[in-house]
Amino acid sequence: MSLNFLVNAKEDFFVLNYSWNHLQNQNIGSIKILEYEVNKFKASTENTLILDNQKTYVVDNKHYFRSERIETNKDTLTFIGVHWINEYPRRLEGDIKFGLSNLVLNQKEGISIAMIGDSQMGWREGKYTRKWISEKLNVRFVGNKNDVFGFPYYFENSYTSNDIFLNNLQFNETEIVILYLGLSENREDFETNLKKFVALNEEKEIIIIHNTLVKAVSSKLHYINISEYNKSTYFTDDGIHLNYKGHHKLAQELIAKLILIGVEKN
Repeated sequence: MSLNFLVNAKEDFFVLNYSWNHLQNQNIGSIKILEYEVNKFKASTENTLILDNQKTYVVDNKHYFRSERIETNKDTLTFIGVHWINEYPRRLEGDIKFGLSNLVLNQKEGISIAMIGDSQMGWREGKYTRKWISEKLNVRFVGNKNDVFGFPYYFENSYTSNDIFLNNLQFNETEIVILYLGLSENREDFETNLKKFVALNEEKEIIIIHNTLVKAVSSKLHYINISEYNKSTYFTDDGIHLNYKGHHKLAQELIAKLILIGVEKN
């Protein structure tokens, strides 16, 4: 049992994946809780707080969290899509201390993956995909944003394949690229940009998540066709975004593809 705990601890207790050594918290003010749910809370403040959903915060110098989205309206703050890192408060009420923490996610020294996506990868349950992959495979993610767990990736809500070139994204140190783009853009534009992207990154393994095959042939190009997923089971009501079950199914397919490419299991 002790051996199994040591081997599986970081998967079963994800909190151990964060860097708790040299932890430093900076008190940035006090807030008054107006409404509290585990994954969302609203507070008022008399302080001028400049907040960023790329940061890790702490309440009462005890409960650490990250938030998918932070809305500010005059003196009211709303934290949406909250991920409590160590433990969530059973109750959160009244005036509490609010701080900024240097707590970050530790990643493995595995094969580097750049995951690029629009709202499919950053909205609702897309946040779990990198976590599930990391729990099973020896990989590390790279990107210009961090998700609610702290994994880096490339993301904007309305990202298109053309934005990869407009933003001059570079993947020099990346071994594998996962693209979850093109579902809401012109098919011809996507195919043209994909061919260009493949030509510029011919030494990399590229996985395309799409709803059909596209015309860009390469031995290092791999497809996951989500149009084969049952709509009522794996998609949200909008019929476009995958739900929790859908992202879990996608993660399992990605893990299988990555293993075939040569990524090692944990």
